[in-house]
Amino acid sequence: MHWVTLFLVAAAYAVVWASAAAATKQQSALFVQIHRSLGMTIFVLTLFRLAWRSRARLPGLPADLPPIQIMAARATQYLLYALLVQPMLGLLHSITSGARIDLFFVIQLPAMMGRDKVLSKTAISAHELVAYVMLFVVAVHAAAALFHHLVRRDGVMKAMLPGARF
Repeated sequence: MHWVTLFLVAAAYAVVWASAAAATKQQSALFVQIHRSLGMTIFVLTLFRLAWRSRARLPGLPADLPPIQIMAARATQYLLYALLVQPMLGLLHSITSGARIDLFFVIQLPAMMGRDKVLSKTAISAHELVAYVMLFVVAVHAAAALFHHLVRRDGVMKAMLPGARF
């Protein structure tokens, strides 16, 4: 689920950036709808991951890891999960701006509240801010994984790879 989440998050960034570079409004709107669908998928997957994590046996951190690194690892993990609720900010913006949300062009989500320009602007500002924070935290997370793999050589990165057994 870790790698599926990463793929979906990367795809969400890619399509929203593509929407800004689209040649026509129709192309831009298509990319935005895909972005919204990916966001809702990420949110549902995150809820599933949190439920799964509460029952799963997860690999432990290396026993010789300094306490500050353990604290940083846990803080980064929890922050990433918190940031993955970002799609709710996008959903709030979409709904309060009056935009339709068509999940992969199959299911249209109902408007759960009316238009609200102030709330819509606030939600999109927060959504964009969280997007930049998420990019930074993902970069820190990736750098830490590479540190464990290339410097410490302690198997932490191998435990994150698909098919890892622990």
